[in-house]
Amino acid sequence: MRTVIVFNHPYEGSYCNAILGAVTKGLQRAHHEVDLMHLDNEGFNPAMTAADLKAFVEHQPVDPQVIDYNERLKKADHLIFIFPIWWDIMPAATKGFIDRVLFPGVVYDHHPRGFGRSSFKKSQKHYHHYDHEQTGNHVLAAHW
Repeated sequence: MRTVIVFNHPYEGSYCNAILGAVTKGLQRAHHEVDLMHLDNEGFNPAMTAADLKAFVEHQPVDPQVIDYNERLKKADHLIFIFPIWWDIMPAATKGFIDRVLFPGVVYDHHPRGFGRSSFKKSQKHYHHYDHEQTGNHVLAAHW
């Protein structure tokens, strides 16, 4: 199984980083292939530009990093988000990833009666959300 982890925390000594280490180790012990998208280390730009918005509407990403992330997500069997909660919301990089990378055609499509899963993700089954109240760290796992 191929698992993509979208990770967002700039401090290597963070609790999120400890969660990342434990999750990665567990997945590797279970013989999963782990593909880490470390938004901070990879310099992901969360800002939606005019070109990005046009690309979103046309279902054709233009940013090379977004295209790379899309291709990696298409190969995933599982998707895990690990990020802190700052000021009661996710960090800008995580929100920008959702806005810029989770494109129509990648994880969902527009339909006349609303949103639906993309054809290659029809086997999507479960979402799990783990919330640590004291630290404000969240893990969201989507199993395709």
